[in-house]
Amino acid sequence: MDSICLYKKLLENSEKRLRDFTKNFPRQERQFTFEELNEMAFQKMYKNLKDVVPRQQLFSQVPNLKEACRGCWAFYLNPRNKSVKSLDIKLGKLFENMLKDFFSSIGLQCIQSDDLGLRKNYPDLVVFEQNEKPVAFLEVKYLTAPFVKIFEKVLGRECYEGSTTLDVGEKLEAQRKIVEEEIDVPVYYVYWLDYPCIKGVFFMPSEEVFSYVDETKLEWTRKEREGNFIHADRKRVRVGHTKKVYLPLLRMGNFEGLVKKLHELVESSKKC
Repeated sequence: MDSICLYKKLLENSEKRLRDFTKNFPRQERQFTFEELNEMAFQKMYKNLKDVVPRQQLFSQVPNLKEACRGCWAFYLNPRNKSVKSLDIKLGKLFENMLKDFFSSIGLQCIQSDDLGLRKNYPDLVVFEQNEKPVAFLEVKYLTAPFVKIFEKVLGRECYEGSTTLDVGEKLEAQRKIVEEEIDVPVYYVYWLDYPCIKGVFFMPSEEVFSYVDETKLEWTRKEREGNFIHADRKRVRVGHTKKVYLPLLRMGNFEGLVKKLHELVESSKKC
């Protein structure tokens, strides 16, 4: 199956559970959907685009994109909540589960690393060969809110390609140490993007992610929110991250490519 068919199947398998879980969350009207606009956006704003161009230049190529952008800006520039970290974590786990279940449905044995008792900062999912031998680890991130004003903050970037956020700091450094020193199979950073325009699953090998971080260092420090802190032992403790880089979507692989790589890794492992 190609990337669009795979994504539609992922939505079909998970939409009801996602909608039930998020029924009390503020949702953008196009969230958990995939329409003709999104198929055209995938082709014109990702697959066939070699260099970043201002989003306004794409309005004539993607029907209804201008209207989608207007609704996106109205929704995501309007403060919605205080980003409670505990809820974000639960939602993140749900998306990991949805992706894990989907991989299982297409013949890829997959489990959350927490279920294996792996320690903190290991990537979220493990893909196995039939004999329980790991063939790949996946760090999973779900994003629905584009950084609509990134063009003002980071030179040469646009919201549709430059919102693939990655927190930099102690957590990433700890995970990088694990990936580079303890894991001897490929590791992929996997982004489930659910923007009003671009939708799909995209990925980047860990080596390329770390290289981009080394090259870029830091692209943006966002303002702190109340949800970035909890109160423990009479102290205000940080639990959220504000220092960001934004992986370039146009350099990332697509869903079809990820599924193909994982199947190849499984088959290759069987021959060893």
